Amino acid sequence: MASVLLYLGAATFVPRRAFLRLGGERRKFAKSFRVMLLVGILYTLSVIGLAASGAMLPAPAFLPLDPHNYYFYEIFFTLPAFIAAWLIASGTGTLVSLIMGGRGSFKTAAATWAFAFAAPAFMMWLPHAVFSGFLALGMSQREFMSYTAEPGPWQSGFWVYQGLAVLLLIVGSAKAAAVGRSLRPVAALLTGLFAAGVFAGIIGLVIR
Repeated sequence: MASVLLYLGAATFVPRRAFLRLGGERRKFAKSFRVMLLVGILYTLSVIGLAASGAMLPAPAFLPLDPHNYYFYEIFFTLPAFIAAWLIASGTGTLVSLIMGGRGSFKTAAATWAFAFAAPAFMMWLPHAVFSGFLALGMSQREFMSYTAEPGPWQSGFWVYQGLAVLLLIVGSAKAAAVGRSLRPVAALLTGLFAAGVFAGIIGLVIR
């Protein structure tokens, strides 16, 4: 697990170097599965806190589940959703890369994309965990959300933070496409945007 955490940190700050090294690993696919497992478990733990606190959905979700009990149901599908989103995004990204002249093994592409997706997912988990923690300590959901509901430094800071996570997702996914599928910069950017969009779209539809 230590090497997985090292790759996760490297994917955040020096993604190309991390992905090139990861590509040479014998057990790269196992490491990529572990990092997505880690992200899914972290989100599941914070979801358990939200469910125990009786939190309500802050925004509508795609799944037709009772909003009063959504976080309870989410406990059971959070981890599978992250694994599925990673594999689907990696698979469809690989197919798109073929149009762009990409080459290489699916395992290498999936491994690099796993860490490209995990880094911003971990970044967005932090406010998710803070939300869960404050509600568990007794703060009301309305009070917590009021800090970002109105224009001000908290709202601005949160938007900047989200923007950085999106930027990290795009850059990481493009670097993963370049290394994992041996693509030139423009082709890597287009392929990376597509794969990142698929991953973010799936997670955004079901995880709250």
